[in-house]
Amino acid sequence: MKNIKIVTDSTVQLSKEEIETYNITVVPLSAMIDSVVYIDGETITKSEFLEKMNESPTLPKTSQPPIGRFVDTYNELGEDGSQVLSIHLTEHLSGTVQAAHQASHLSHTDVTVVDCQFIDRAMAFQVLAAAKLAQEGATMETILEKIEAIKHKTVLYICVVNLENLIKGGRISPTVGKISSFLNMKLLLRLTDTGLEPDTKGRGMRSIQKRMDKLIDEMKQTAGIKAIGITHIGLTPFTVSLIETLKLHFPNANYSINYASPSIMTHAGQDAFSIMYETV
Repeated sequence: MKNIKIVTDSTVQLSKEEIETYNITVVPLSAMIDSVVYIDGETITKSEFLEKMNESPTLPKTSQPPIGRFVDTYNELGEDGSQVLSIHLTEHLSGTVQAAHQASHLSHTDVTVVDCQFIDRAMAFQVLAAAKLAQEGATMETILEKIEAIKHKTVLYICVVNLENLIKGGRISPTVGKISSFLNMKLLLRLTDTGLEPDTKGRGMRSIQKRMDKLIDEMKQTAGIKAIGITHIGLTPFTVSLIETLKLHFPNANYSINYASPSIMTHAGQDAFSIMYETV
């Protein structure tokens, strides 16, 4: 039976220990700020990126990994005859998975590419499960069945607190943006297999707090919470309180709390946060 090696991209939320323990290869995205290109996780940290993003008058430009880097990665990993399973963020947010697909046809390695339909720690739920099974010698079919099951047990929300980056990026018109900022509008979005869908909007954080309270009640009604991920673009009193509340209600869950990736930072903006969880 051939070995299976796991590849993912840097929008995933994995610790260094997890990457090393499960032998996961991470292909980085990049971002350009003021004409300087930074490679995610290689030439800049997440906290450094946030600082530079906030100092820049223009929105960073994010880029998916070059097809050539994927090809080189696949070829290197397959030199010993191994298969590769390449798991990437949803096509609704990036062209990364398409680049991986193209590279898989150019590589001499046997590569299977999967759109995980998520991002961040929600993607890590699938990547870690795949890597653990690969180490145990599971077949590609078994691994694919497992990560497909995890998709249906995963929920991800992202809250946009500051609309400035959405305005800079042209996703909201300046006029609408000014009005929304004046009204202190906040947006809560849910990531589904069809993309980001509006869930809640309102003035100030009160409406978001009510929705988070309801979400926690919904989580209590599940068969059980296996893992919870919180990523942020700068911790705020609101996110600190949310984390404390989650730990109070779900003390046995596996937690991951980190800065979001530069790609998420660029589009969601300062003080945004995401919450994602996996049920048993």
